[in-house]
Amino acid sequence: MNLKYGQLDILEQELETLLPMHRIAFAAACCEKLYPHYDILLRIVREEGWDGEDLFRIALDEIWQFLAGKKVDVTRFRQLHFDCDQSYPSDYENVDTPEGQRAAGAILYTLELCLAPSVQQTISVAEEIHETLFEYIDYLRCESEDEYSEDISHEELVEIVSNHPFTVREMAKQSEDLQHLQETPTLTTEFLQRLRTSSENGGKSLLDLS
Repeated sequence: MNLKYGQLDILEQELETLLPMHRIAFAAACCEKLYPHYDILLRIVREEGWDGEDLFRIALDEIWQFLAGKKVDVTRFRQLHFDCDQSYPSDYENVDTPEGQRAAGAILYTLELCLAPSVQQTISVAEEIHETLFEYIDYLRCESEDEYSEDISHEELVEIVSNHPFTVREMAKQSEDLQHLQETPTLTTEFLQRLRTSSENGGKSLLDLS
């Protein structure tokens, strides 16, 4: 299996083969690669006076605990979703922190997955990664080119994003995670720990930001 950027229909077919809890594990692994963007956002907004709690980290940690067998009732996940949604520091967000919103969105989708682990909801998490890659790589392209350079087509931009090292690495990691999940009938503590830590990228995001 070799996932390609933008080909979410192929990802959907692969997710159909997974058990519900395995889909949540795949989504949680995706969230770990996005979470550093939210952490960056928090550092920025705290300098501007925001003093809220990092409920998104708490929520993601509880998702991993749930995957490892901790009994968490529906009310708890609904409350986590509500509290995270309410705590997002949207009033402080600025043009320098678009990836933080993507990370928060992915975690909210994954909380919803814990309530109803559908394929489409898992795709929503993956879409946050695809959009993050697209927006950031386009930003890098614009920063490196002459402001008067000719615009390129959407198809050309998609090709650039698809072949960027960040995208190639991320698609390879998702393919690897899916394969391991398909080959692992039981989500043991050891397996989940390996999946979680291998997705953390040494504390950096999938864009190598921290």
